Amino acid sequence: MVAGAATGCGAKKDTKVESTKEVATNSTKLDEDAIKDTYTGIEDMYVLEGSKDVDYLDGVLYDSSIVNGIDVDSSKVDTSKTGNYKITFSITADRTAYDTFRDAFIKSETVKDKMSTDKTKTDKGSADKTKTETVKVKKETVVVNKDEAQKLADQNKLVRTDNGETVKKSDGTEVKTEQKAPASTAVTGGDVVDASAKAEVKPETTATPTMDPKEEAKKEESKKADKKEEAKKPSTSDGKDNSGSTNKPSSGSNSAGNTSKPNSGSNNGGSSNKPSSGSNNSNGGNSSNTEKPAHKHNWVNVTKTVNHPAETHQEDVYEDRQVKVKDAWGEQVRVDAGAECRQCGYRTTNPDDMTMHCLEYGHSSHNISEYKTVHHDAVYETQRVKTGTKTVVDKAAWTETVVTGQKCSFCGETKTN
Repeated sequence: MVAGAATGCGAKKDTKVESTKEVATNSTKLDEDAIKDTYTGIEDMYVLEGSKDVDYLDGVLYDSSIVNGIDVDSSKVDTSKTGNYKITFSITADRTAYDTFRDAFIKSETVKDKMSTDKTKTDKGSADKTKTETVKVKKETVVVNKDEAQKLADQNKLVRTDNGETVKKSDGTEVKTEQKAPASTAVTGGDVVDASAKAEVKPETTATPTMDPKEEAKKEESKKADKKEEAKKPSTSDGKDNSGSTNKPSSGSNSAGNTSKPNSGSNNGGSSNKPSSGSNNSNGGNSSNTEKPAHKHNWVNVTKTVNHPAETHQEDVYEDRQVKVKDAWGEQVRVDAGAECRQCGYRTTNPDDMTMHCLEYGHSSHNISEYKTVHHDAVYETQRVKTGTKTVVDKAAWTETVVTGQKCSFCGETKTN
């Protein structure tokens, strides 16, 4: 009886420990890596400079069976000038639904059946309430000018403008991106909801899950095997059987004609009721049979956006101007003033009058001259004159996404390139 009581306490203690471990595992706070299979379309983006009403949720889809809604905070984006800005997506998830999806995905169970079972448990316990968690996902928004936006569009990259519109290619065609249903919907069967329109949609393709169900299933099986082995280890006192176990031997065990249900690890009065080597029981004191499989990394690229400034050079600026090549000047010019009588000083500009005067009076005459100043204006001519310099853009500013390293989506280990 003492032995039985000890065994019962031991079994109860093990159950409590397992329950505590399970709660600790499920209480881990959700993060971006954990719920990335429940939505699509949240990524870095380009926005045309000068846009007024940009729909940052356009193209974002989520699994409505897990995600309750997605909001976005774009208050730090200034579309009036180019540059890099941060926006934050707030994803509100039903933690119970997420845990159900994850367990079903790992164990390859039918998720609808499991959800139905979990709902029944919740209904029975009226004190249970739906627990939601909000995960913040930060992404980069690059505001680009018109020329850069056109180059990006011609490279088949999406550049957002007003009211869900995008910059078209030079040939007038639209840049289209393939909408993918969240990977979780392949397991949950949940509806796909457009975060912008708050309406159900039917995308043609489904995103590829990032979880490795086979690897996770191996981990779960290994954990179960460890728990079984722990539960089957006998607790002894004075060499007597204290296990109290009622586990039946496997079909491959040799009970030596004894049809009684032997206790695990019991001598059973000298009877040879131990399972044979052909038993399916993997314990038998040999812990090497429950060795955990090696962890297999699932590497995901870690990227960052690099901004390249515009490439420019300086050029001289010229224009045609009137340049003075000679100043204004005055010139003394001799002018014929007529004839003058040498005897009496009579003057006239008419030669005939002077001839008659000399004949009549017997005088003689001579010609006289005067000088006057003639003004000449300054001389100008048209010449090319340097008026300054200007900046010429050889290559517009551009951005690129660079892979800086990798991160395991399961264990979080990172490595750099």
